[in-house]
Amino acid sequence: MTFLAPLFFVGLAAIAIPILVHLIQRERKEVVAFPSLMFIRRIPYQSVERRRLHNWPLLLLRTAAMALVVAAFTRPFVTQDPVQAQAATEGAREVVILLDRSASMGYGDHFARAQEEARRVVAGLGGGDHATLVLFGTNVEERVRRTPDQPQLEAAIGEAAVTSQATRYGPALRLAQSLLSRSSLPRKQAVLISDFQRSGWERHEEIRLPEGAELRTVSVATLESTSLSIASVAFQRATFSGEERVTVTAGLTNRGAQDLKSLPVSLEIDGRVHDTRPVTIGPNASGSVTFPPVTVAQAMRATVRAGADALPADNNFHFVLAPSRPVSVLIVQADGTPTSGPASPSVYLTTAMDVATAPRLRGEVMHVSRLTPSAFERRAIVVLNDASPLSTQASEALQRFVEQGGGLLIALGERTPWNGASPLLPGTLGGPIERGKGGTRGGTIGFLDHSHPVLEPFKDPRNGTFADARYLRYRRLEPAPGDQVLARFDDGAAAMVERRVGSGRVIAWTTTLDTDWNSFATRPLYPVVLPLMMSYLAQYSEPQSWHTVGSRLDIATPVAALVREGNVIDQGVTRRAAGLVLSPSGEQQRLGEGGAPSVELIEQGFYSVRLQGADERRPYMVAVNLDPAESDLTPIAMSELANAATGRVAVTNTGESLERPDLTPQDIEKKQSLWWYLLLIGVLALLGEAVLSNRQSRRFTGVPETART
Repeated sequence: MTFLAPLFFVGLAAIAIPILVHLIQRERKEVVAFPSLMFIRRIPYQSVERRRLHNWPLLLLRTAAMALVVAAFTRPFVTQDPVQAQAATEGAREVVILLDRSASMGYGDHFARAQEEARRVVAGLGGGDHATLVLFGTNVEERVRRTPDQPQLEAAIGEAAVTSQATRYGPALRLAQSLLSRSSLPRKQAVLISDFQRSGWERHEEIRLPEGAELRTVSVATLESTSLSIASVAFQRATFSGEERVTVTAGLTNRGAQDLKSLPVSLEIDGRVHDTRPVTIGPNASGSVTFPPVTVAQAMRATVRAGADALPADNNFHFVLAPSRPVSVLIVQADGTPTSGPASPSVYLTTAMDVATAPRLRGEVMHVSRLTPSAFERRAIVVLNDASPLSTQASEALQRFVEQGGGLLIALGERTPWNGASPLLPGTLGGPIERGKGGTRGGTIGFLDHSHPVLEPFKDPRNGTFADARYLRYRRLEPAPGDQVLARFDDGAAAMVERRVGSGRVIAWTTTLDTDWNSFATRPLYPVVLPLMMSYLAQYSEPQSWHTVGSRLDIATPVAALVREGNVIDQGVTRRAAGLVLSPSGEQQRLGEGGAPSVELIEQGFYSVRLQGADERRPYMVAVNLDPAESDLTPIAMSELANAATGRVAVTNTGESLERPDLTPQDIEKKQSLWWYLLLIGVLALLGEAVLSNRQSRRFTGVPETART
């Protein structure tokens, strides 16, 4: 019990008034005329009755009335949690403590206050109560399972720490639902302690706590929060003196009500400050800062840092700055054919490659006779463009190249790359089919598998059509049972067939890539389809400069980086890829063969992946940043979250901490209004005193007084 205005206790001095009234003897006196008193001696008169209290009930009633009125003016209120006070009388409780440890809880002293609130819940446990401590962010961890051991719970609360994860209330409440449903105790309660970020709740989530369970919400949010965050970075690439230079621009957001003037923002490259620039951002506004160009020859760790505030984690933004590497393509054609110029059978192919941008393609044309195993080194794709038979050594090297993740495109014309069957050729090859004889205009494409990544964009005819190209000749190809036909001509013959060989992909195109057998090379769709096919064969994926906490890293990501660089012939790197992942905190985890197929990125900073068989190359680096939503501290109404999460289940607000800055003593006293009851009882006591006093007066009316001399 405490008091809002304790100075009013000075008024308790008024209790002395009824006591003095009772100690003063009131006598009825009549004036008697007497001739003279000059000869009468004055004798002091003392009455013992004046010192006695004749009516104790009346005195106590008057005193109590004064005390109650004074107490009412002091505005008393109770600070003890009513739920804890009822625990002893309503039975044992099953308590699930949900403690938010997401990145936003690193704002100021939010997490320290949240830990204190969790300790208060533990301190309020009764003898028969059991509690479970659940820590949550994006993921949920049941740190301490159902125990009455308060020291164990308090130790676990003290060991908890803020993570880089985003806020997600759904999984935590769903776990609480499961834990409370399995409990046999008469009272069930979930206590959610958080800053209640609005971004952490998705309205479509359906949570139903058991019937009769209570959800208490304890907020540690700051009413007037301010935060500066780095939302993203953008790159502009250029070439100067044969070197690639990248200009980095960082975007910043000020979510506070104050101007940020001349805020220093720095760019660090591999731990060294490259440059620092000042930036000024208005309240609740965004801004950007551009740094001088950086020469990029290899992958480098980069970080943009912007000042410091109450949430320092989002003042840093990590990314990997790497050179743009084109996909290396080796084009093999028959001896005696021109490798360049209008007469080259690869002229249309190389022209389409030159204009490709995503990915950029870099090609080299080579005759079959010059083909050696070393020619496949640092290649991502090999194109056999109407090539004559390969040597046994070259054929074996090509097969190893494909098995280890390389891509192979076979354009079938007059010539055949192998004298017999080959495991790289999708199906059994037959002779040419003539469609241009007798004045016919040739065949057309009659079927496309739009589920395939290469052809999926053309499901919408507005993206291009294959119908306008005519095919005068093409080779007959009978696919094997495991091969996939991607396109057929209008007579049913296979036009495009895919086969998987080891970790690599092979596509056979049953006609030429120039205009000898068809008109496809002159159609607008040609320079669109060829880069898509190359990207698919190379298993190319646009490199990500950074990831977000909560995403997963698959072994295919660093392998794809090797493919982009053309490092696909190292034995074992791509066929049975495996590696060791080192987290920013130093924890190691095996990835790939013999380990997890993927790793969840749960820490902010840089992960490094070292692939087996990658020799002494630098580890593949992965930059991880906070979910941008964690920088937005806008809270959701606790009642809204509770009602949405529990449906018809009773929800109480009695769990709100009395120590929170947004719940003042005035608010607490106003909710209880104990002064009203004290004042009412005091007024009733005064009315009772008046009634009792009148009765006492009537009892003594008319009673003669004894003469005193």
